[in-house]
Amino acid sequence: MTTETPELETPAKGGGKRRIIMIVAILCVLLAGGGAFAWQHFHHPASHPEKPTPQPEKLTIITIPTMVSNLDTGEGRARYIRISARLQVEDSKDTAKIGPLMPQIQDAFQTCLHGMRPEELSGAGIYRLRETLLAQVSNILAPLPVRDLFFVELLVQ
Repeated sequence: MTTETPELETPAKGGGKRRIIMIVAILCVLLAGGGAFAWQHFHHPASHPEKPTPQPEKLTIITIPTMVSNLDTGEGRARYIRISARLQVEDSKDTAKIGPLMPQIQDAFQTCLHGMRPEELSGAGIYRLRETLLAQVSNILAPLPVRDLFFVELLVQ
């Protein structure tokens, strides 16, 4: 009968620590290499091609004739407003298309101004008037892009 003693068995615990250290070392090397690649890719000037500068758009200013309109005072006393404005459109070839629509634009101005009270034109009221008129003019000139509306003169009597 052979009896084995526990002294003859050798534990294999030392190989486990070595394996963990090797795996951690390999992971560190891979992470360092990935970080170096990412830094070079995102921060190196040669990796970013220059973006082309946008060409300046051809903007055209169209003058809306000066209008005089009466305001809604509600008290029977007449108050008048004199307004001059300009439209900014994106292309000069659109100006020929806007000319025949100028009576509609003037009508939109007159309609909007007749419904306003003099108190509404104080403070931010001019900004609201501009936004309202810009929306109406954009609807009138629907397929043509209107960039902005500028007030040249706004006189309330």
